[in-house]
Amino acid sequence: MAEVETTEADAEQLSTSTHFAFEHKIFKVKGAHFRLTHDTRTPALYVMLGDMTGAIPVSSICQEFDIEEESSDAELLRIVSSSLKFVREIHPNDSIPSEILDGSASWSIEERHRNIARGRITMQLVSWLSGTEEIITNSGELEAIASDPGTKEKVQNAFKEIANKLGITKDDVVEKVDDVIRELSYIEALREHYMHIKKIGNNVDRLKTVYRRDRGMIDDLTRIHALIDPVISDFDRTFDELDAQTCEVLTILKNFDPTIEYIRKTRDDLHQRFMIWDDMIKGWKNLGPEENTEVEKQLKKTYRFLAQNFMQGQSWRLGNM
Repeated sequence: MAEVETTEADAEQLSTSTHFAFEHKIFKVKGAHFRLTHDTRTPALYVMLGDMTGAIPVSSICQEFDIEEESSDAELLRIVSSSLKFVREIHPNDSIPSEILDGSASWSIEERHRNIARGRITMQLVSWLSGTEEIITNSGELEAIASDPGTKEKVQNAFKEIANKLGITKDDVVEKVDDVIRELSYIEALREHYMHIKKIGNNVDRLKTVYRRDRGMIDDLTRIHALIDPVISDFDRTFDELDAQTCEVLTILKNFDPTIEYIRKTRDDLHQRFMIWDDMIKGWKNLGPEENTEVEKQLKKTYRFLAQNFMQGQSWRLGNM
């Protein structure tokens, strides 16, 4: 089934609509909502059919219920498909995600994420003055830098020099830097969330030592590791690439619009990829690398999750899973 994407015509519709205000009666059925199917992860409308829940592919709703292709309902259905990249479920009359409306994030972050991003940019500004920009991602160091009053004068000097180099006012530099900090705050929130996923991989590795005398468990853990390791490496690479692309403050400001677009694209990509990990993170939250039945149950769930979402090449059958 082809996924329906938002078109330019749909974007025009967004100028007057900020909610999924459907009109057809199928969308008014109690409990009706949109989400991705569990197996093929395609957008579908879920409705109650007696005692059962039925899933109707979004791509076939117009044909099934005689909805005109040029109607507002049809346009909203196209927007639904794109919106499910950013939210798990959509109910009729829900707000359209702000990623679709104006490119900003629809999810919230905490003040510490802003402080970390501010510390990172502050560090770049200060080190730029000395001619040796540095990349620091340690949250503790960055928050300390952001709150250090001794750096304020250096930052103001950096603003002046950058303004002279770019031929713009100091106020313009401050405004653009604030915009960059706001966008990078979401990356820092995602980086923090990613640590929970990375912890799962670390637990798998450490459990090899715990179960070193259990041949069956070692085989199973080896297979889980083979599935999760490329995923972790790919996430690491994504963060490393973004850090490399945003490590020079002058370059960021010279290429301001493309840089903001790149940060947002990376943010949305990571957020979408992280969404499917929520249940795994909850399952491992109170578990560590210890030999017990709860850990073994969670390992079975972890393998099934990885096999379903990240299986590459050969399919394995786990003896104990």
